[in-house]
Amino acid sequence: MVAGGVAITPDVLAVAFGLLAVLLGRGRLFLRDWIPFVVLLLAYELMRGVADDAGLPLHAADLATADRLIGLGHLPTQVVQDALRPAGGLDLIAIVATVVYMLHFVLPLATGFVLWLFRRARFYDFVAALIVLSVAGFATYLLLPAAPPWYLADRGMLNGPDGRPIIAYLKPGAFETLAAALGFDGRYVYSIAFGSANPNSVAAFPSLHVAYPFLAFLVLRRAFGRVGWLALPYTFLVAFAVLYTGDHWVIDEIAGVAYAYVAYYVVVHAPRRVAWRPGVLLSPRRSSASPSG
Repeated sequence: MVAGGVAITPDVLAVAFGLLAVLLGRGRLFLRDWIPFVVLLLAYELMRGVADDAGLPLHAADLATADRLIGLGHLPTQVVQDALRPAGGLDLIAIVATVVYMLHFVLPLATGFVLWLFRRARFYDFVAALIVLSVAGFATYLLLPAAPPWYLADRGMLNGPDGRPIIAYLKPGAFETLAAALGFDGRYVYSIAFGSANPNSVAAFPSLHVAYPFLAFLVLRRAFGRVGWLALPYTFLVAFAVLYTGDHWVIDEIAGVAYAYVAYYVVVHAPRRVAWRPGVLLSPRRSSASPSG
């Protein structure tokens, strides 16, 4: 995808899943179930940049203050970077964190595909909850634009006693390192992966990077029982990754978890007459036997 200049977007991933569905003999069913899902995700991505131009007051210093309260007077991003970032040379942790960041859309689509294959009723729950979560996130970005840590550091709002930023934005350098390893110009790879997947630079609160995998965990746990708990460590990995690179505050991540749980709860406990499960009819016996969460 990088070599061909193909943007890492939901539509590209959906096409790949669609080809697999055709090979499995479920092509028509895939089109019926997935086209609305992908269209809504793309519509969300197109709208997301609108929040950047709404002109409402930007929240910046107050988020840093909230994180310092959480960190008992210390900025968690600074603490993590000071402890793990090498003084010089290759930062393998930043590279891994950047790769995790780039998988933002891979996990929810992969989760949806697994559910669609093996727990189709739960697939509709997941899609509905993902839509509720994304719309709630967009509304918050529109009404409460929030700057991430790197934004403040870039504008001199997180300088230390020596006049230099106390945190560093690690993702651009990690992209350049990945690009060099692949034989491509760093700016090219950065524009493909970052520009197409995150067009709003002041959409820090809540962190959908954390919210999406946590929602996936909640639905997978409900669909597969104990096996679904294997998805929870990935949520912690994403939370660490976006904190370490300077993309999100801890308060953003907490909000992302809260938004995901509320979206999940609203969908799972909605009245049965709400029809987001087209074509799926569960008998009372099968419905009562399904795992609950």
